[in-house]
Amino acid sequence: MQGIQKQRCFEYAEHIFELTGVSVSVLDVPNGKFLHSGRPNVCKDCLFNKCSGVNVHLYGSNEAYRWNGQYIYYCPLGLVYAASPVIDEAGRMDGSLIAGPFIIGDVQDTLLDFPEPSMVDLVATLPVLSPAKARHLTAILAASAAYSAGIPQGRAGSFVFEQEKLLKSIYNAREKMINEGGENVYPIEYEKKLHSLICSHDKTGAQQLLNELIGRIYCASNFDLPTIKIRALELIVILSRATIDAGADVKEIFLFNSNYINEIEKFDSLDDLSVWLCSIMHRFINYSFDFTQVKHSDIVYKVMEYVKRNYASKISLDDVAKHVYLSRSYLSSVFKDETGYSLFNYINRVRVEKSKLYLLDNTISLVDVAALCGFEDQSYFTKVFKKATGVSPKKYRDSRGNIAI
Repeated sequence: MQGIQKQRCFEYAEHIFELTGVSVSVLDVPNGKFLHSGRPNVCKDCLFNKCSGVNVHLYGSNEAYRWNGQYIYYCPLGLVYAASPVIDEAGRMDGSLIAGPFIIGDVQDTLLDFPEPSMVDLVATLPVLSPAKARHLTAILAASAAYSAGIPQGRAGSFVFEQEKLLKSIYNAREKMINEGGENVYPIEYEKKLHSLICSHDKTGAQQLLNELIGRIYCASNFDLPTIKIRALELIVILSRATIDAGADVKEIFLFNSNYINEIEKFDSLDDLSVWLCSIMHRFINYSFDFTQVKHSDIVYKVMEYVKRNYASKISLDDVAKHVYLSRSYLSSVFKDETGYSLFNYINRVRVEKSKLYLLDNTISLVDVAALCGFEDQSYFTKVFKKATGVSPKKYRDSRGNIAI
């Protein structure tokens, strides 16, 4: 990151902090370290042993880079951050502005599932934002990052840069074909080498070889669109197997692939297919090397936040899965692995905790408490409440909530 970019980032980090009370830090993405620590520096004082440190914010920055310059995410503690990338002239991410930590919604909701009791007092002092204010903050963060970079922000920059490299690979492939006497042979041995590079976590080497492979696919197919589609799908299968061997989740990779097969059929021009291929290959390479565990934590807390906001309404697994852009089966698996209980049980747990507050008010009937907390009827509410607490809702009310649970 150049001097003037860093200075602008520092200035706008201070402006946002003074205006909102939310700490903003400047992350040097290529080197994986903070250039400017925000206030309060909760990450520095974090005691949670499952936190992966700066990788949490590298993940948020990469997601923001992919999704038009803005991304709100959760750290493994369940605290909220926002990221926006600072892009260099070549379209690469040179740095990132990180806003946070802050809390969205009710503080007690965050503390209900808080995994590190020794940090509760510190967390209770963090800024609290509504979902709408969090979105406004992220928009301002993105505008500040764009100004600091001095060039337009957004996902398109990375695609242009990647497509330029792809075009160069195609030209190089054609040059080699001509120099080798015009014989256009697809190098099968490159596929084995790509698998080896991914499994050995050589990210730069894998990206370079992948670009060359795509160039060879175009030339070996004589730029015939249907043939390129078939070869591209074969390459996705190879990438999938290598990614799984490198430690990626099998279910998520299979979900990616089912979507890709449907998407690739829609393209009717080489230009559109090239842009799509660049984005897909970029996604595979990043997924092979970075952030799988961090991503799962982010998904879990996004689900928890959704449930806490919608507990009074009917919540289906489909609704939650659509909210986090995952399949039902994969979401269920990730949530159970990360929390130890099913999504269905978590929804009931949140509803029971909310019902305890209503039960302290004698003017609200048990039937109304059940309805306010999203239970189907009073009998089902009683059954779930007693299973979770060991006492009936009526006994809990009679005790004025003083029963030890």
